Amino acid sequence: MADSRIVEWNAEKVFTLATKANVSAMKKAAFIVEADVKKHFTLLGAGRTYGKHIASKPGEPPAVDMGVLRASIMSDVSVKGKEVTGKVGPDIEHIAAKTEAGTDVEYGLYLEVGTSKMQPRPFLRPALKRQQKNIKRIFKAANK
Repeated sequence: MADSRIVEWNAEKVFTLATKANVSAMKKAAFIVEADVKKHFTLLGAGRTYGKHIASKPGEPPAVDMGVLRASIMSDVSVKGKEVTGKVGPDIEHIAAKTEAGTDVEYGLYLEVGTSKMQPRPFLRPALKRQQKNIKRIFKAANK
């Protein structure tokens, strides 16, 4: 005898639930990257001295001078249609819109990617890389 059960599919409800789960996961993921970025700024550089500031060595995260860049790092999540986007950087309204480095504190971009006169002191991309396993775990749990 054939199974006569009826299966109902409510795509809108499924999409809404999946979106909520992924927004929540993205918020967690963005926050752990934000925390990682802030944690890895160095308090005392081991590179070149500029007045009272001792810079970090090339390839290391920036050394804190006044703490403006580190203090400005925030995370934000936005939903546009089917797209859930997490961003980490200093200015929530313009976060990552102006630069690839996710910062509009002008020198943040220069520190992240370097210039023709300065080797990079990356701080955003390494944090994302360090947190990849945690981010995958967060999304896997959200999409069980």
